[in-house]
Amino acid sequence: MIDEAQLYSLRVSDKTVWRFIAVTCADRRQGLGEFTLDAVPDGLEAWVAEVGESLLGHEATPACLHDLLPLPCGDLAKAAVYSAYDQALCDLAAQAREQSLAAFLGAKNPASSIPLYANVNRRTRDRSPEGFALSAAEAAAQGFAAVKIAPFDSLDPKICATPVGQRAIDAGLERVAAVAERLNGAAGLMVDCHWRFSAEAAEALIGPLSSLGVSWLECPQEESVEAVDALRRVRNLANDAGMRLAGCETMIGWEGFRPFVEGGAYDVVMPDVKYAGGLAAIVEIAARASAAGVGVSLHNPSGPVAHLHSLHVSAALESALPLELQFDESPLFNSITRPACRFEGGRALLPDGRGLGAALDTARMDQPATKPRTAAAGRN
Repeated sequence: MIDEAQLYSLRVSDKTVWRFIAVTCADRRQGLGEFTLDAVPDGLEAWVAEVGESLLGHEATPACLHDLLPLPCGDLAKAAVYSAYDQALCDLAAQAREQSLAAFLGAKNPASSIPLYANVNRRTRDRSPEGFALSAAEAAAQGFAAVKIAPFDSLDPKICATPVGQRAIDAGLERVAAVAERLNGAAGLMVDCHWRFSAEAAEALIGPLSSLGVSWLECPQEESVEAVDALRRVRNLANDAGMRLAGCETMIGWEGFRPFVEGGAYDVVMPDVKYAGGLAAIVEIAARASAAGVGVSLHNPSGPVAHLHSLHVSAALESALPLELQFDESPLFNSITRPACRFEGGRALLPDGRGLGAALDTARMDQPATKPRTAAAGRN
């Protein structure tokens, strides 16, 4: 039975606060989840506590969460909290079955390691072309087969056709060019646009990126049902230029992904363990996307707990595509779980043991944002 639900947080940079959920059973087994967000809306931590208290005294299984609460499909922050609780409950359920989390999710012979690509955006504090090139070179030197950058700072779809917007586009292309020159084919080059382009500007971007050897273009423009046709046009242009188009990193549940998969918007969809509504939901999304000829590569720019969950899910999916890693944002990434996350030549090693295979070093956390509640207290 679930006895406690606790939220921990840890600031690791001026941009990032990692947020973790720990769910503890009466026998003191603990399951972990993560819902790191760029911004936390007012009232979210109260909802974290509310969801945790609703679970107290119930069986520690993901089915318990899904039976008690509907997936909040219209609210990304609440979906992240919901997904974090699902992660923790899947961890506990796998432990109870004496299985790894990958096996619990259906992996028959899970791989011992998962290939990665390096997202260097958050570690690149020097946003000059040289700063991006240095980050990319350091990732390539550590064995990553591909490097992803997000070079179009300050651009917005509304200003793409203006002189200010064109200067932002040109500055981004200068960064891409510097990275391409520094890598010189040593690693693949991926570009994330964070939805900053208008439809017209996204189409115009294909030629310059192709000439610089970019192989992956991510989230060039808004993602809505109304935008699927425009995205499909960009995908066709990208494919003709030798690039994959990827997106859907913030979609929730299969219904969130369905219009983009069935509409042919992307070559690759990127479910995130933080948002998709549960680990089993990602397995379902991946199966449906694969059946439609769409690849799956998990979005994973977060902290170590989300990373470990993403490893297990990737092992269960047996996808040929690499998993994202937020490269070198903070040395804390490798010091706040026991055992620490392990890497080898651009690959991540799956942890041994039951469930997630790792515990959180709570002594290293900032002051917990919510006090522990016991099952008995929750019933009063």
